[in-house]
Amino acid sequence: MDDNRSDHSNTLQEALGAYERDHCARFHMPGHKGTGMSGFWREELINWDVTELSRTDNLHDPQTVIQTAQREMAKAYGAKASFYVVNGSTNAVQAMILSLEDSDKLLLSRDCHRSAVNGAALRGIETAYLSPRFDNETHLSGMVAADALDNALMNSKATAVMITSPNAYGCCADISALADVTHRYGALLLVDGAHGSHFPFSDRFPPALGGKADLFAHSQHKTMDALTQAASLHLGDCRITEDRVCRALAMTETTSPSYLLMTSLDWSVYMAKRRNWTGQVECAEELETQIESLGGFVTLHGAVPELGIADRDRTRLVIDVSGRGLSGYEAQKCLEDDGIFLEMADQRRLVLITTPNDEPAWYERLLAALAKLPDRAKRKAVRPFAPTEWIACEQAMQLRNAVFAPSEQIPLAEADGRIASEAIGVYPPGIARVMPGERVDKRAISDLISEERGGGALFGVHKGKVFVVKQEKQ
Repeated sequence: MDDNRSDHSNTLQEALGAYERDHCARFHMPGHKGTGMSGFWREELINWDVTELSRTDNLHDPQTVIQTAQREMAKAYGAKASFYVVNGSTNAVQAMILSLEDSDKLLLSRDCHRSAVNGAALRGIETAYLSPRFDNETHLSGMVAADALDNALMNSKATAVMITSPNAYGCCADISALADVTHRYGALLLVDGAHGSHFPFSDRFPPALGGKADLFAHSQHKTMDALTQAASLHLGDCRITEDRVCRALAMTETTSPSYLLMTSLDWSVYMAKRRNWTGQVECAEELETQIESLGGFVTLHGAVPELGIADRDRTRLVIDVSGRGLSGYEAQKCLEDDGIFLEMADQRRLVLITTPNDEPAWYERLLAALAKLPDRAKRKAVRPFAPTEWIACEQAMQLRNAVFAPSEQIPLAEADGRIASEAIGVYPPGIARVMPGERVDKRAISDLISEERGGGALFGVHKGKVFVVKQEKQ
């Protein structure tokens, strides 16, 4: 321990210990919520941390127990083949893109996670962008709609499409319609379904991706009983082979995979079949009613067809607090002061993950904390974050060329007109406002600075500076 540290909570061990001792209400990932592994992890935690042995199989060439576990997962998710992933959905998303051919052209939804942007850069694949719908009045991010995809495929001649569904707000696209459009053009449909790993386990959830998407990724750790980083990649019946997916995973995944993570994936599927997910949906719906009855709050319910939102994961609570004259970040800080920790916030909303592992007392604590939030509705209205994540900056270079070009760091405030060499955006949820190869403009700078001042955290911004393509001296 560093003798200069006066506060033991500054060490990682103490910080985690203090969080556990404070009995905080956990409305965030991982989905096991600190209790879902009970009865499974005890003294085995250390003893099960092993390596590839003749008795434990090999993730990168499974022949026995891992192969059996992956086959069981494929059955649960309706996939031709499933693959355990221990580097999170980041690895799975990138492996989907790395599985594409040199001749492929990728159509990437602009609400993609930054891992997809990095994957496209690593693959060096030609990339075009597609914008989801957006509500300028409520500032709610929508989804990619089938008609927009049809038009984009016609114009771009793309041979692969990657979309995000569900998004961080639990909103889902019409996957069946998108699959029909994509396959009509002979293209592949890749879906980042990180937040929807639990969908196959109740008919109250939006439709699962199996049988529709050609490749799709899930993060079991986000909502199910798996340890953080435990994820999966699934292959449908398409031109991509199992061997090609295995090779793509091996390019970026560790050669020393954690058996604790892999075993937790096996456990998560086993337990998901036994959890009362239908009851959890009903519980969350009742909680939404109680929250709205407090006054000043609006929750997000189901489908919003005009925004391309075909369905929504009702176990994910999305609470608009702007009716109280608060920003989501202000409300989040108040709740954290009461020991209630959320998945994320934005300029006007709170996002909370609920699972069957939640303690019922957490809901009472949440309602009490929301009820006592200050009501500042009479003050100047909170300016929501503008819908600029879908307003593209000018693309001046191909993505890969910009990422690997010589670069330099300059203050974000002085980046107008410069070409970004790294994705820049807000995390969570990790969506880029400016893509690599795009020319940063004044509006993007203003939006990002406004978001940060409002309480948001930026990625691609390092101590106020961003990486841009180095200019040749005149």
